[in-house]
Amino acid sequence: MAQTVRAAVKTGIEKTEIREFELPQIGDNDGLLKVESSGVGGSDPEMYRRENTAPCIMGHEVVGTVDRLGAAAAKRWGLKPGDRVALHEYLPCWHCEWCLKGDFRLCMEADFFNVRDRFNTLRYGTCNAEIAPHLWGGNAEYMYLAPNAVMHKIPQTMDARHATLAVPLGNGVQWAVLDGGAGIGKTVLVFGPGQQGLGCALAAKSAGALKVIICGQTRDRARLDLSLELGADIAVDVQQQDLAKVVMEATGGRGVDVVVDTTGDPDGSIAAQAIALSAKGAWLSLNGLGAQVPVNEIKKRYLTLRAPRGHSYTAVRTALDIVASGRWPIDKLCSHDFGLDGVHDAILATAGRGIEGAVHVTVSAWK
Repeated sequence: MAQTVRAAVKTGIEKTEIREFELPQIGDNDGLLKVESSGVGGSDPEMYRRENTAPCIMGHEVVGTVDRLGAAAAKRWGLKPGDRVALHEYLPCWHCEWCLKGDFRLCMEADFFNVRDRFNTLRYGTCNAEIAPHLWGGNAEYMYLAPNAVMHKIPQTMDARHATLAVPLGNGVQWAVLDGGAGIGKTVLVFGPGQQGLGCALAAKSAGALKVIICGQTRDRARLDLSLELGADIAVDVQQQDLAKVVMEATGGRGVDVVVDTTGDPDGSIAAQAIALSAKGAWLSLNGLGAQVPVNEIKKRYLTLRAPRGHSYTAVRTALDIVASGRWPIDKLCSHDFGLDGVHDAILATAGRGIEGAVHVTVSAWK
């Protein structure tokens, strides 16, 4: 009789049920992961309420122990059963120019801004669970390690919940530092104190930024306070304080060198603020898909614009090094942990619904 695996499956809009799947047979080129912890990403609440994305085993910030491994896979990944790993969500081609640079997020087989059918494109935590061998998400007892999976070996002593921060903190490293240029002597402004924004603040300060300013709303007070322990020098409640005044006072009227928007900027107002508060020659990561920016201001200020998009191999490796350094109170980011039966509540908590004070929420399948 085949061994079965329990998984929390999204079955409809904001609906989850526990289902059982057969444990897949492993060949020479793939493997099986025993999931220790799966983080709820900042994008998961949106995925959870999106139609036509079921059935799906969500969970793309995954940490676990290699349970079974084919010989070719072991040689390719440099792993053995019993090793612990943190995974990327991407399942790329491994042969295009972007993959060869370690920038799997931009591979045409993994890039969600270019694939024709996101739900039926293989990607951990967001794809169709009807595609064999079904275990494509971290909200399960075991997860399938596809031949093209991207992962990092982690120490045996690293806390699994801390390690799930590899992806959101990796985003911070990518957006603020590798793409944005935050580093020694730079001033940085981060919009949004969610897990991505806190990751940006932490990454920027770890890279040597002179001053990090993070802003949010009154409802974000707890996260704004937490940011001051995680790299931010100034935390601004934009509903109670004048952001422009705070920024200009903090920079001597010069403006900031790096801006990262992690909010989504639904009305385009943050893009306008970001430009207005930038120093000449600043780098901006703007996130409003419908926002328009004045080219004359960009030219006048000699600005460089990008849009935040995922993380490279280097970014996630650096994030794991930051976690392992022991320099920061990482445990304070890990606010809530649920079992498989609590996946619904875990996702809603990440959206600020049902449970207060959630920062980075995890699911522990064996809890």
